[in-house]
Parts: sequence; C-alpha cells; structure tokens
Amino acid sequence: MAKRTVALCDGKYIGIESIFTVVNGCQINIPDKLKDLRAKSHNNELFCPCGCGANLILVAGDKNLREQHFRIKDADAFQDCHMVTEGKTSVDSKIVLKCWLDDNLHAEDLESRVPISAVSNSARKYEFSFMSRNAGIALNYCHDRVNLSDEKLSILEENSNGIHIIHVVDFLNGGSDGQYPEGLMKVQTKQGYCLLLDIEESDYAKANLRAVFYEKDIDGLWQEITFSEAALREFRILPDGRITIHEMNLLDLLETAKRHFLEEIETEKKRREDAEKQRAERIKQQQLEAERWKEEQKKRQEESEKRRTEEAEKRRLEEERRAEEERRRAEDFKRNLEEGLNQQETQVRDAYGNRWIKCEFCGKIAKDSEFSSYGGAIGVHLNLGTCKECAANNPAAKPSHRSEETIPKRAYDPTICPECGSKLVEKNGRNGRFIGCSGFPKCRYTRSTR
Repeated sequence: MAKRTVALCDGKYIGIESIFTVVNGCQINIPDKLKDLRAKSHNNELFCPCGCGANLILVAGDKNLREQHFRIKDADAFQDCHMVTEGKTSVDSKIVLKCWLDDNLHAEDLESRVPISAVSNSARKYEFSFMSRNAGIALNYCHDRVNLSDEKLSILEENSNGIHIIHVVDFLNGGSDGQYPEGLMKVQTKQGYCLLLDIEESDYAKANLRAVFYEKDIDGLWQEITFSEAALREFRILPDGRITIHEMNLLDLLETAKRHFLEEIETEKKRREDAEKQRAERIKQQQLEAERWKEEQKKRQEESEKRRTEEAEKRRLEEERRAEEERRRAEDFKRNLEEGLNQQETQVRDAYGNRWIKCEFCGKIAKDSEFSSYGGAIGVHLNLGTCKECAANNPAAKPSHRSEETIPKRAYDPTICPECGSKLVEKNGRNGRFIGCSGFPKCRYTRSTR
C-alpha cells in the first residue's frame, strides 16, 4: 500500500512536513511533535484524509534510513482505500519550505495544508501550503505548472483576509524559450516576481532559490531574467512578508534588474539602429559607387564613340583627300597621256605601275592587258602596239599584211632592258643577286642572274 504524507486529525490536515524544523541552522525532527503524533496514532486520532475511515500511524524513525510517512494501522481491513499519494519532490519541497519558514518566522502557530475554509467562508477545495495567522504570512507552493491557474491564485488572494501570500514554484516550471510563460506570469502579476525552488532531497541546507522575472526582449520573445540566486537559507522573510537577500529587498533588486534590462534593450535598439544606419549608408555608398561606375562607363563609351567618330571622320577625310589626289593624278596622267605615248624613249606608266599603250591602228589608249602585242625599238614604237580588237578584226594589223619595213627588228642584247631600252645592271635583293633595269623605279624589269 502506498505511503501517505498527510493525515486528518480533529478536522485539520497534518502533513509529514510538520514534524520538521530548524534549530541553529540544522534540520531536525521536532521531538514534541513526534511524541504528540505517536500518541494520537495510538489513540486512533489520525485518519486517512480520503474519508475511508482508516486509522493512520506515524512512521518516523531515523529519516536517513527511510522516508517518514503515515500508514494505515490495519491495512488488511482497508484494501479499497483510494488515497491519492503525493509526489516525493512535492513532499520534500514542503519539508524544506517548512524549515525555511520556521527559520524566519519562529511562529508557534505555523500550520500546513490549510484549506481556504479555515480562513474564510469559501467552500472551494484550495489550500494554503503553510500559514501563520499570528505572523500574517502564508505560503503557496506549486509543484506543477498546471496548478498555476488564475482561479486558484485569485481565490487564495481573495480569501486570505489580509494575510500576505508568498508564492513559490518548483524550478522545473521555469524557463520560457521565447514563449509566453502563462502560469508564471500569473504569479508575477500577483507578486511582482517568481521564486523558483531547487532542492536536493529534503535537505534544507542544500536547497537553492532563484528570484526571476519575465519580460519581452527587443525581438518580442519572452526571456527569464534571474535577478537574485542563492541558498534558500540566505533569503530572509521580513515581518511584513517582504523577502530580502543580504539585507537587500527583492523588490528593490527587481526594479534595478528591470531598469538594467530596459537599458540593455535600449542599448541593443540603438546598436541595431546604428547598424541599420551603417547598412543603409553602405547600401547608399554602393549605389553611389554603382552610379559613378555607370557614369564613368557611359563617359568612357561616349569618349570611345567620339574617338571612333573622329577617327572615322579622319579616315573619311583622308580617303577623300587620297581620292582627290588620285583624281588629280588621274586627270594629270590622262592630260599628259597622249604626249607621253608620243615619245618613244621611255615606257608610260601610271602611279600604280600600270603600263599604257596606244594602238597603232585604231588609236585606242589602254592598259597593256588589252593589247595583243606592244613595244618595239626605242625611238620608233616603244609605246605603240596592237590592241586585241584590231589584232582580231583589222587585217592591216595582222603580221602577214605588214611590210618588213613597218616591223623594225632589234637584235637581242642581254645588257639592254627589253622593256625600256635602258642598261641592265646586277643588284642585291632580299632573295640574293638579280639583274634589274637601271631605269628603276620608272622601269621595274628584273630577271635572274642564271
């Protein structure tokens, strides 16, 4: 059968935590309390709180050997008892808190498990974990977050009849992870802050207490801020219910912590604003740099286009100049062509080296490519020839119809240029020695030395 941690006596609940106290900083069982409860258990004055009518006896030997508790005196007769047992952590926490209250209040009337009906006319089944009417202080311990309801907290406050309530919550209910800590915020609304209890078994000397508050950070996430943390025994309870640590009021420490938290938020806000300004400035500078680059690119393109236009214009003008020079040269050449062809001492060539011939029969003047034959003895018909049309169609131009007198003969002389009649000389070139005309550049006749 399960161990019981509370008994009913004379209409009042007696928790197992009631047998513990602190003397000179040491946690002990209260001898008189043990004696009284043992006497009541022998007299069948302790009953199971579930209402089954079973008598309970106190099991309270050496607490180091076994957990102290209540058990049914006649277990065989009450096999159907449906008493709901309390968790070990919850019981150990109440033992530690009982020692803390005794260490601070020294109240002879400190009771545990006090129902609201014992304080007011309310019939609701809520209770104060501890209460001292003489000290005007009560303590509400919450082991599970589900018990932190608006209804319970409001009813406890409304039915306290002026008694100051201290709210303590098991530390496992702490934390927020950025989310709204609903139950803890209810405590904070009532008390201004939350007290989180962390214990090691039921040892008062090893219990730890954290004072925290919950607030949104700059990102809108809920944060748990610890503004005081120490061993439970270092926290003191003043007669008016206020709690101090090292002679500093928790409410004052809370205000200081909140101010620092808000200052940190403002600092972070300013930092982010400055960072955003710097980012905006960087973006602006980047945009300006991009605009400058675009302008420079545009300017370079315009300058390049201008240079191309100017160069094109120069080329056009140069081409026009050259064309004009060519036209003038051509006109001068044509104007002097007849006169040049009439002399028979030198070949007639244009600026491009093209040789011009005059047909002996039709008088046509054209390039040598349009003649079937041309050239002859110097001083006779060097610049005369027979055009292809006359060679094909004019009988007089055919060799059979030409007299020997009209066809001057010239003996071959290897030292005389066959084209202009000038003297041939031996010269050096890129490809070695060769025979060339002494009339160069007017005459460009060459041949191999072999």
